[in-house]
Amino acid sequence: MKILNATELKEWDDFTISNEPISSLGLMERAATYCFQEILKIHEGNTPFHIVVGMGNNGGDGLVIARKLVEANYSVRVSILNFSDTVSADFSTNKARLPSNIMHLIHASADFQLHKQEVIIDCIFGYGLSRKVEGEFAKIINRINSAQAQVISIDMPSGLFTNDNSENDGTIIKAQYTLTFQCMKLALLQASYYACYGKVIVIDIELSPQFSLQTDRCQCYITAKDLPQIKERDKFAHKGKFGHALLVGGGAKMRGALILAAKSALRSGAGKVSVTLPEQWVKDLNIELPEAMLAHQPITNLSPYTAIGIGPGLGTNNDAVNNLEKLLRLRKQTPLLIDADALNILSNHSQWLTFCSKAVLTPHIGEFKRLCGDFTSDEEKLDKQVQFAKEHDVFLVLKGAHTSIATPDGKLFFNSTGNTGLSTAGSGDVLSGIIVSFLGQGYPPEGACILGVYLHGLSADLALETESASSFIASDCIAYLGKAFKAIGA
Repeated sequence: MKILNATELKEWDDFTISNEPISSLGLMERAATYCFQEILKIHEGNTPFHIVVGMGNNGGDGLVIARKLVEANYSVRVSILNFSDTVSADFSTNKARLPSNIMHLIHASADFQLHKQEVIIDCIFGYGLSRKVEGEFAKIINRINSAQAQVISIDMPSGLFTNDNSENDGTIIKAQYTLTFQCMKLALLQASYYACYGKVIVIDIELSPQFSLQTDRCQCYITAKDLPQIKERDKFAHKGKFGHALLVGGGAKMRGALILAAKSALRSGAGKVSVTLPEQWVKDLNIELPEAMLAHQPITNLSPYTAIGIGPGLGTNNDAVNNLEKLLRLRKQTPLLIDADALNILSNHSQWLTFCSKAVLTPHIGEFKRLCGDFTSDEEKLDKQVQFAKEHDVFLVLKGAHTSIATPDGKLFFNSTGNTGLSTAGSGDVLSGIIVSFLGQGYPPEGACILGVYLHGLSADLALETESASSFIASDCIAYLGKAFKAIGA
């Protein structure tokens, strides 16, 4: 699913109206009807609604929703913020279709009234907003935010720009739900604005599938439809056909990290997995993970391996530093993933990035800052991520909510799966193992990253159907990988 800016979204709307048998008024009716249906999933029964509308097309959406709620016998109030001389034609048409007794023209913020127990539907500004909200609009929004009422925003939380908010110091509504049209918006993926958008639900309003985006910029929100196809496992194939992954790490105090990575690699389809472990832990390997093999050390030949992962539990002592340098120089073209301690070492030896072409780097936010430098906004963070990936010819997977993947050719992907349960020790090691497994099976790095982050998050989502986010541990993610594969048809 592509992530579009406001201009591109307007082009898609216009294209649909010009090329499909539907008018702008009909498209508004369809979009708002789907929103109404979603609102009823959130609130049933005797919920009173207060629809707060501007006088543009976002306000028109709100008027259609109000009409649908009235027809469904809900208690409805509509506040029309009459602070502008500009009124959209579709807004006027839908205003005429509403009972006049439920509408209140608001000429000043002092006229605006809030009632207890009402759910507020925010339809003041939509995706086209490009100026920060001030004046009477800001006063209204501040009053809504102070009321502690539940807010459902339609398309975008009013005041929030669709893409870049780095210079937006205006007032923004704080919604618990955002029902956004057709595709995910970049601002709705940023941690800085989470208090503004809450839970995001993307509503397919059936814009024309024939629309072709004319841009070199590529930002995507990964859904099940965007996944590379899982390779079929031939009836007569053997383990050698599914790759041999080497995982390097597992220092004296962190063997668990390597075990988690190895187990997830095997659960993700790797034919063989070899690991490095200190001598004192070798006997335990057969007990903890009998399916894994012990790699002979020192590693001087990478030809047996179809992918390498280095970092989980590696440590940062002199031996670890030397081992990383030797492996990078030895690696040549073997698919490579660098994680955890190996990233911390690399941040102090940036000259070694010349050996990392087409490698996958999987930092969490702290490791990312050490690699790429600090930042002051989410927008700057993403810019740094994309530029680092392009400059060093690597795939940079920044872990977190909506884990993002930057590619050497400037593309940026955001993951749609996962939950707060993954905020636990070892979940990054599990992700590393999954991606290494796909690399070893011959998936291109981009596809391996996309599949890896999606399945990693999906397994956690499936786990939470029966488990608690608070009790979730990294091993649970591995335990549900099989169900995650089945869920995507593999």
